[in-house]
Amino acid sequence: MSLTDVQTVFASIHETAINDVLTAFCTARPRYLNYGSPAFTPATTSSETMMDAIAFPGVPGGIQWRLRLGIPRVDLFKQTNALPPELTLGPGQFSAEIDAELCIECRRIRIDPKPPRPPKGSKDREQPQNQPRDDRPHPLSELTCFKLRIFAVGHLEHVLSSTGEDSIAFAVDQVEIVDIRPDELESFLECLLFMILQAVLAGIRLPLRALRAGAFQLSLAVGPLIEDDSIKARGTV
Repeated sequence: MSLTDVQTVFASIHETAINDVLTAFCTARPRYLNYGSPAFTPATTSSETMMDAIAFPGVPGGIQWRLRLGIPRVDLFKQTNALPPELTLGPGQFSAEIDAELCIECRRIRIDPKPPRPPKGSKDREQPQNQPRDDRPHPLSELTCFKLRIFAVGHLEHVLSSTGEDSIAFAVDQVEIVDIRPDELESFLECLLFMILQAVLAGIRLPLRALRAGAFQLSLAVGPLIEDDSIKARGTV
């Protein structure tokens, strides 16, 4: 059987090239990997993305936090890089290894000498006083942080880029963190990072123009597929 099967064009890209493309993408757009609340990320820039603090009653301005992700390193089936025993790389899947640092601001909260406000809807409820939000960058000494190495397996999705081009995105199926105790804490962090990585990797969309065959533009008909350490596609020109 020919490489093109019943199509007219076959194209593929090796995992080494995929990792080069991911590195170039994330280096040029680090905001996809760096997130923080206003105290640590005052504004969204090309380097980082500002998000809301975690609102909690009695914490002025909310709980401030920061997340830093490393550039993912992808391994396409067949498996080359070692994985935790809880994960298995099957046909059509990729694995990824990602470093993460999660931080929160741990600060002392001043107790308001006035009594707590009555429940919402009470006739005696006082009018709330607006408290100014402190958006000044906080010193790193106020951060409490920990670092993790995350392993994930997933599959490819055929998606559209912001310009309407055919693209690929990495969809996460499972996440594993090694050697955290108790088991309930490990499960909690894996669930949190599973949701985060789904959103982050879905936003990193690699145009299929990387699969051009010389001067020809591939019009996708089959794929993208993961086989033999490569992403493969078949189509017409």
